[in-house]
Amino acid sequence: MSYGLLSTGFVPKTLQIIRAEVEADIRAEVSDTLILGDTTVLGRIVGVISDREASLWELAEAVYNSWDPDASTGDALINLSSLSGTLKVGAKPSTTTLTLTGDTGTSISAANQASTAADDLFETLEAGILTALTAWADTTAYSVDDRVTNDGNAYICTEAGTSAGSGGPDTESDEITDGTVTWRFLGEGVAAVDVLAQSVETGAVAGFSGSITTIETPVSGWNGAINLDDVTLGTAEQTDPELRISREDDLSSAGNTPIDALYSDLKAVDDVTSVTLFVNNEETEDEDGVPPGAVEALIRDGDNQDIFDALLASVAGGIKAHGTVTGTATDSEGNSHDVAFSRPDEIDIHVEVTLTYDALLYPSDGDTQVKTAIVTFGDLQKTGKDSVSSAIKAQCFKIAGVHDVSLAYIDTSASPSTETTVAISSRELAVYDTSRITVNSSSTTP
Repeated sequence: MSYGLLSTGFVPKTLQIIRAEVEADIRAEVSDTLILGDTTVLGRIVGVISDREASLWELAEAVYNSWDPDASTGDALINLSSLSGTLKVGAKPSTTTLTLTGDTGTSISAANQASTAADDLFETLEAGILTALTAWADTTAYSVDDRVTNDGNAYICTEAGTSAGSGGPDTESDEITDGTVTWRFLGEGVAAVDVLAQSVETGAVAGFSGSITTIETPVSGWNGAINLDDVTLGTAEQTDPELRISREDDLSSAGNTPIDALYSDLKAVDDVTSVTLFVNNEETEDEDGVPPGAVEALIRDGDNQDIFDALLASVAGGIKAHGTVTGTATDSEGNSHDVAFSRPDEIDIHVEVTLTYDALLYPSDGDTQVKTAIVTFGDLQKTGKDSVSSAIKAQCFKIAGVHDVSLAYIDTSASPSTETTVAISSRELAVYDTSRITVNSSSTTP
C-alpha cells in the first residue's frame, strides 16, 4: 500500500505499520533472530523511534488537512474560513439594563456588580448618578413607565391609571394596586438611574425580569438593583462544526445578487440579530416610503457605526442608503460619506395564559418554564410577524404535564383580555418578555 500525498489524498502511516517497518529494517541489518519485544532494551528503542516517526506523519497530515475546511480544526480552520470572509464568532456575555436605586446624587462607577439568586454576576458597563424621583401623589394620573418614590422606596408604573386618595405603594411586590394604577417595586431609595450591564461570564447566562437584585460591590448610597426586562442571552464561542456551517452559508449566500450580498454583509455585523431589506428600483417613492433608487436596511441590534461602515462597504455606487438612523462612514481614502438605516419599531406584547396541568408531571417551576417557552418562541420571530394567540398556546404544551390551555390573551397593553391577533407591520417587531407574561395555572385530573 502507498502512503503520503497521493492523487486520492493524504494517507498516513499508522504507528503499527511504522513499528513493523523499523523492526524489519533492524532485523535485516543485524539478525533475523533479534527479539524486539516491549520488554527488551532494543524493543523500547524501536518504540521511541516509531513514536517520533508517527508524530511526523501526524504533523504532515495536519498540514495537509489545514487546507481542507471539512478536516481542518482550530486556528487552521479559522485562517481558512477568513479567506472567504467568514470570521469565527467569539464568546459574548449576556446583557441587560439595570435600574439602580438609592440616595440622590450617589455615583455608581462602571464594573460594580450585582447578582442573581443563582450567583450569576453582572457588572455595570457605564457610570451613573442616581437622580431624584418625584414623590408619589394622591388622585394623580400616571402613565406606564412613570417612576415615583414613596415611603422610602422607588416604584415604576406598569399599568396606567389614577392613584388612590391616600397611601400609595408601600410594599416590595411586582404588582401593587393603587387606585387604578399598578406599580412595581424597583428598590429601596428615593432616586434611580438605568445603566447597561453584562454578565461576568460569557455565554447564555440567564436572568428573568427581576432576577438580578443582590448588590455584590456595596457603594454608600446605593441600596437596590433590578433588571426590569429579561436578560439578552450571550453566546458561547463558536465551535469548529458551527464555523464550518457559517462558512458554507456565507459562500452559498454571498454574491448571488447584489441584494443577497448586502444582506449577508449586514447580517455578519457583530451583534446584529435580524436584517430586512427594502429595495426601490423605480423612479418614484414606493409604498414602503423608500425613495427612488434607494435601499433601506431594517436592522435589529448591532452597533450603529459598525452598520454604517458595512453599508458603505457593501451598497453599490449610485444607490442611496436610506433610513431614520443617520451617520457617516469613511472610505479607504479618508473621504466621509452619509449613510443611513432604520431600526424596527419594537412592539411590546403582553400575554396572559390560563392552563390546567397534571400535578404528577408538571414541574415545580412549570409557570416559569411556560413563560420561558413563550419568550424563546418570540425571540425567533422575524420583523413583520403577527402575534397569534394559537401560537402562544402551542408553546405552553412544550412543558411536561400541561393538560389544556383554555385562554391565551394577547395585546400591546397590560391586562390583555382578547385572543385577537396583534397585527405587526413590515417595519415592526413583536417583542416578548417574562415581565409581561402572566400564567394562571391549576391542577386537574387528566
